[in-house]
This record gives sequence, C-alpha cells and structure tokens, in this order.
Amino acid sequence: MKTFSGKMSEGSLSKPDNKKALKEDMRYLKQPRGPGTSWVFKMDTPPELIGLPNPWDGKPFRKAITRGLGTRRLTDARKLRDIALGDIRRLQDGLRDNDAFTLTSALEWREMVKAARQEAIEEGDPFNVGVEFILHDKLEDAAKRNAVPPEELKRFARVATGTGFPLDHAHAQYVEARREGNPYGYAPLKRTTVMNLDTAIKHLRAFLKDDAKTACLEDVSPEDARRFRDVYLPSVRGHRSPEGLSAKTIEKNTTLLKQLWVWAIESGHLDKDTANPWEFTRGLRRTKNRGEQKREDYQPSECAALLKATTRGSKEGDLIRLAIATGCRADEIATITIDQARKDGSGFYIAEGKTKNARRFIPVVGEAQALLQARIAAHGASGRVFPEWPIRPASGKAAAVSQWFTRFRRKVLGKETDDRLALHSTRHTWRTVARRAGVNEATINDLGGWAGARTSSSVYDHGLLEEQLVDAQRQVWERLKQDGYLEGF
Repeated sequence: MKTFSGKMSEGSLSKPDNKKALKEDMRYLKQPRGPGTSWVFKMDTPPELIGLPNPWDGKPFRKAITRGLGTRRLTDARKLRDIALGDIRRLQDGLRDNDAFTLTSALEWREMVKAARQEAIEEGDPFNVGVEFILHDKLEDAAKRNAVPPEELKRFARVATGTGFPLDHAHAQYVEARREGNPYGYAPLKRTTVMNLDTAIKHLRAFLKDDAKTACLEDVSPEDARRFRDVYLPSVRGHRSPEGLSAKTIEKNTTLLKQLWVWAIESGHLDKDTANPWEFTRGLRRTKNRGEQKREDYQPSECAALLKATTRGSKEGDLIRLAIATGCRADEIATITIDQARKDGSGFYIAEGKTKNARRFIPVVGEAQALLQARIAAHGASGRVFPEWPIRPASGKAAAVSQWFTRFRRKVLGKETDDRLALHSTRHTWRTVARRAGVNEATINDLGGWAGARTSSSVYDHGLLEEQLVDAQRQVWERLKQDGYLEGF
C-alpha cells in the first residue's frame, strides 16, 4: 500500500478541516431514497420567507424548503443547490416587510402553528411550541423597526395564531353557503346581491385600511361599524354619487354586512355570544331618499316622441316598444332567449328576475306581437331575441341598455327630465294605464311581477289562466292606443 510521508504542502487541509469542508460541501443535499438515487435540496426556511410564494412553483414557503434536483450526480447536485441558495438569498435581500405580512403568509403560519401544537400535545408538552416562538420574534422585530403599522401586525397575528376569522374567507364561504341549491336551506343570494356584497366588502376594507387583506371579523367593533356607516360611507364619492352615497345605499351596505356576521355567528365561525356590530341601537329616524330621484310615468306625448325617434326593427326601437307595451323591465326583455319566447310572438316567459314574483308569463298583443314574431324569425339562430345587446357576464344583465336610454331620453325629451323620468318609468306608465283600463290590482301584479298585498288567502291563490292574462293585456294595449301613447309604434 502506498504511503505518504513528509509535511503537508501549503494550502492542504488537515483531517478535521477536510471533514469540515466535506460537510459544508454536502450542506442541504440529501438522498432520501438511499445511495445512487436522485439528490434533493432541503433546508429550514428562513423565518422571514415563510408564507411567501417561492420562485419555483409560486406556492407559499412552508417550514422547510424541499426541492428535487433531478440528478444522481453529486457535482450537478452541488451546482443546482448553489443556484437554489442564490434564489433564496435574492428573495431575502429584496424582501419588503409588507410582503411578509400578507394573508397568504398568515395562513401558512396558521397551519404550521396548528400542526406544531398538535405535535406538542402528542409529545406531552403542549406549551413547548417552537414555531410560535419564531412567530413572536418575527412580530416583535417588525414592531421594533416600525416596519408595519401596529394594526396590521395585530391582524396578522390574529390570523396566524388561529384566533381570528379572516374577512376574505368569511366573504367567500358566506357566498358559497348561500348559493343556489345550498344544503343549509338558506335563501340563495341573487347575482346582483352578491355583487352588492362585494362592493360593501370593498368599502369596509378601504375603511379598515386592510391592504394586506388580513382583517378578521373580530376586528370590527360596534364603534367601527357606526363610524363606517355615519362617517366613511357618506364621504365615498364617485361618478354616480358625486355628493356621497345616499342613505338608502348606505343602509344596503350595512344590511348586507350584518347578514354576513349573522351567518358567521350561526355557523360557529364566531362565538355564539359575539355581539353583531351591525345591530345598531335604535336612534333617530333616517331618511332613505336623500336627494334621490322621484320617478314618474311618461305622458302620452313623451312616449310618442320616443317611439317616433326610433326605428322599428332596430335593437333600440324594438326594445322601447316592447317595454311600453308589456310593462316589463328593459333588461328582462333584452336578455330573453328564443326558448323563452313563443314562436308566433304571442308572449314570452321570464325565468328569473329581481324578485320571486318576476317569474311569469307575459302575453304580447296587438302590433307588439307582430314585432316580437319578426324578431324571433330574424334572430332565432342566435338563441336570443335581442342578440345585439351584449350581456355582462358578471351581472347577467344588458347594462348597455340603461346607458343608451339615458343619452337617448335626454336628446329627445331634454336633460330636464333627469329628475323625474328614466327607463324604469315605462313600468310606472304601464301600471298607471292598466289601472285606468279597469284591470284589477291582483291581475296587474300578476302581469307586472309585483308582489302585491299579502293576505291569509294568498297561499291558496295560484293565479289567472293564460287566456285571462291575454284579455287583461289587451285591455291595457287598447287604453295605451286610445290615450295616444302608441303613436309612431
């Protein structure tokens, strides 16, 4: 066996140093499936990175970083390990404090704390939870450096330690719990209600300055709720509310939030003894009509002017004609499918609307029947009676209708009609003429989709026969014609 003698040359390593260098060279490299298998990079995650998305797959960093290197060659594994370490160092160098205190990060900590607590209990020492010590140090360091506002740190800690129900999760779970066909028996939320709730949540986040989205339901106190209602919402201005939100809109926002909290308490996400902050004590009466428009009906001359200013056969002309003739909401008409309409134009069905009573059959009579029949013949292949009006996916409505009509009405009847007339005023007009035509209140409600007065016998009343509805609609048509509303139809 060949031996070496003499002094080690300069720069060579002693045996202890050699072992140390070898250990350093193998740092973070493992072969979990044994010698001769693929190398894996594994290291404890730096505390400041836990919960942040990693650069390889976008998933949040957990307690340990594990990444398969896809090679059995040690030299290649070392190179790939060094690249991974470089990525991690760059993340640490470029890390902003706000990035470390997001909801995603808080939820990742929450899972680790929960797992660590369970592990500590199983080991018989429930108070020895090292992960919580690391979390505490992380929060303490951020507080000392004033890196993050104290309120944000408080919210982050509440989520991370599992003592708060994040508003973001509450919102999503509440909407899911009240979906169509939900197993809880809850009345399903309509699409427009969900959109209004989204807006209310957006306002609440802005009020709470919750940029990190870590606010919890527990963060909203009764005092916060009052200030949100009485100070913040009235100050919210936009192109539709240049003077601030109306009292009615404010009440709608707070009512929607109140129901979310009711669900959270009922479903056990909040303690049963939790006071709902949106249950305001009764005080002075608030008006719901602060500066809102008072809708009136169209006069015969105004209806005739609108009809004469449009062309029959156009999307605008046909829509306004059917709205006047049937009393339907314009967005109901614009979204009718071919399957909902009778091929001969004698009527159509409303499958879904603003209220439960909106589901109904609408007879179409007189010249309006010929108009609808022509539309069905011309556009049947598209699947819609009015394919020219686009439907907004988020709301399921033809939003462009209202925008077009406002400009059209101002052009034809003058901007001064803004205070009393709108597209919805066609329903006011139809109902007014129906009463003048002698149609009884119950039949008007059936045709127009209004709820009407509830009595003890209401449950036994299943409505009129179709031919009776047709007769009533014909009475309204004749009166519209007689009074001059349909000139230019």
